[in-house]
Amino acid sequence: MKNQLLISAAVVLSAFSAIAQNKNHKIGIEAGAYLSHYSGNLGNSFFKFNTTAFGGFSGNAGLYLTKSFDVNVGGTVGHFGYCQTDEDKKRIVPIEQKCPGCPGEERGMGELRSLMIAGNIAVKYKFANGIFLKENSKIAPYVYVGAGINRLSDNMRRNCVNVGKHFSVNAGVGVKYNFNERFNIGYNLAVGCFVTKKHVYSSNGIKGITAETAAAETNSEEMKMANRKDFYLQNAVTFGFNF
Repeated sequence: MKNQLLISAAVVLSAFSAIAQNKNHKIGIEAGAYLSHYSGNLGNSFFKFNTTAFGGFSGNAGLYLTKSFDVNVGGTVGHFGYCQTDEDKKRIVPIEQKCPGCPGEERGMGELRSLMIAGNIAVKYKFANGIFLKENSKIAPYVYVGAGINRLSDNMRRNCVNVGKHFSVNAGVGVKYNFNERFNIGYNLAVGCFVTKKHVYSSNGIKGITAETAAAETNSEEMKMANRKDFYLQNAVTFGFNF
């Protein structure tokens, strides 16, 4: 019941998102849909749309601060993870790094699939600020940085996910096309890095295993893999309204 309430709240939140607010309409809302990719000790699917890409919904609510800066608060809900490629399946890894619930005795680390509900706050810098582009420019690019908290659940039920809250540092770039001062459509590319010590991927079913512990029992190549941070990438199409 608790998880259902969290999901419902995130879906409601995803109906709102901050978009290129302006001095005449200082509050913005936006709805979006995205494809999520993974990069970490399991492998890398960034910009590899023929490998692993999960869908989700995003939303933010934002406030105009100055002609150059906005502050945004938002959320996302969707699946997050990684499916092994044929090359991944050939990797020989220590048993301590394998997902205990994934098939195979020697090769590959396994796969990851989780429902991720996230909330974030960010500061956005707008290039349509009278310095680089006119404030009323139809094309309005931007960049932003922020922080988030992500709630992960184990969809596969194979004991491969550290269920719980994970903090992340987030950044992104995007561009909006303003039909007028109120309506716009855009593209947003977001990347997040999990900063907590426990891996998103739970090796051998040990919740909270650290990169140092895993690396101590591996060769140099596997040490590099074990020490990789877990990242996610989201390619989103957005629709916004200012009021």
